[in-house]
Order: sequence, then structure tokens, then C-alpha cells
Amino acid sequence: MQVSPEISSTGIPNAISVVNLEKWYGNFCALSSLSFSVGPGEIAALLGLNGAGKTTTIRVLTGFLVPTSGEVRINGAGYFEDSIEYRKKFGYLPERPALYDDMKVESYLKFMLQLRTENSGQEETLLENALLKTDLVSRRKSIIGTLSAGFKKRVGVAQAIIHDPDVLILDEPVSDLDPVQIVEIRNLLLELKERHTILVSSHILSEVSKTADRFLFIHQGKLAREETRSSINVDNIEKIFLETVQGSSEIPEKAASSVVAHGQKSNSYFRKWFN
Repeated sequence: MQVSPEISSTGIPNAISVVNLEKWYGNFCALSSLSFSVGPGEIAALLGLNGAGKTTTIRVLTGFLVPTSGEVRINGAGYFEDSIEYRKKFGYLPERPALYDDMKVESYLKFMLQLRTENSGQEETLLENALLKTDLVSRRKSIIGTLSAGFKKRVGVAQAIIHDPDVLILDEPVSDLDPVQIVEIRNLLLELKERHTILVSSHILSEVSKTADRFLFIHQGKLAREETRSSINVDNIEKIFLETVQGSSEIPEKAASSVVAHGQKSNSYFRKWFN
């Protein structure tokens, strides 16, 4: 697939552009000529086995890791050209965000807002918008440590959107959540899509199939396959994933269902991949 650094095939500027990204650790190549783009308003799913390069890609995109070569841009801004402007363009939710359990939700978000803005006079509006979008208005005075896992995840999302960035980068946003909480976060992502471009890294294929517009399959540090919601039957996402990472669909159906669909690690056939 031909990838334009900044402009999509439709002529619309890409929200995320990754071009010929490489990352070496000594003689080990973690990322090899990785290129992909995500259009504005899309939810893109970054999919792959543990060790495939998803985390490395996210760390480069968020500025926590310097690539060996290549280029990343968010809404036209390049990290090495203007790192401050680049960081304004995105919000980041780690798999396990470092929340302060002894702080109130509102106090924590105000603290994060101070770190991400420059006294623009819009701080109160930004705070209220983040609380409203994540349905935390009624919990604004709650101590974070007393919240359920689902509400803690919402606080994590709120800090990611607190400065109203163009792009959200979310690492395993539904990990450790129960089925009801997963549905709540799913609906939240679909609402956030109206304002933000979202890149999601996840192992739970059945879940991303319900939200993603674009599927980026990374294997051994390379983009092994790229699909859109219109180019595949999303009900077959598990089979497509397994074919991509193994080159064959000859996988026991029960094993695929128990591990891939539900993000579980109970089947020994897949344990070497997901542990």
C-alpha cells in the first residue's frame, strides 16, 4: 500500500503518519520499515502478538522512545521539528495509567491540565468538557482510590483528552475490565471519535472489531497487513489475525475463540504468544 507522509489518498491530511520507522536495539530489530497512516476521525486498531512491535510503536509515537530512523507526524507536526507542538497534538492512555489514588478526580484532572496547557484562559471549560465526555461529573469529588476499575479507566481517558487533543493513543483501554465496563468504554470511544482520531492497541480482537475503522496488523516489527472495516468481514477478524501472524488458518477453533475473542490466556497453544 502506498503511504503518503501527510496526505491521504483522498487528499485529506492524515491525522497520524508513520513512515519507514525503524528501531534497533543492538543487533535486534524491533521495528523494520514500518509505515502506516490514520485518517482524521478514524479509530485504528494496532494488532499483533506480544513482542510484535506495538508497544515500541506507541512509545515512539508518544515521544518516550527515539527511533533509529524514520518519521512520525501527528496532524502535520513532527516530534523532532517541534516537540512541544507535537505533544500538544495527542493524548495518551497507558495500559495502567499512573493515577494518584489519594487525590480527588477533579483535583487530579486540574493537575494534569496544568501540565498540558499554557494558561490559555480555557482551563475551566476544558476541565468541564473532559468530565462531561467521560461521564465523571457526578464523581468529580470522589477519591480516585475508591473508584471501580471502570471509573478509574474513565479518569485515565479524561486526563488523555483534558487538553482537547486532535489524536488519542490508547494502550489496551479495556484491559482488566468486566463485561459491563467494557461496553461502557466501547461506547465512550465511539463518542470520542466524533472529535478525535483514535489509535488503539489491543489484544481483544472481538472488542476492536466493534469500534475500529482500520486494522493494522503488526508482525515481527513490520506492517504485515492493513484492512478497513469496508474491506473485510469484521466477524472474521480472529481468523484474519491468525492467518496473518501464522500464515495459516489451521488453528483449533476452540483455542482461537477462548484466547483471541476474550483476551484470555488459558489455552496452552497460545500461551507462548500472549504471555
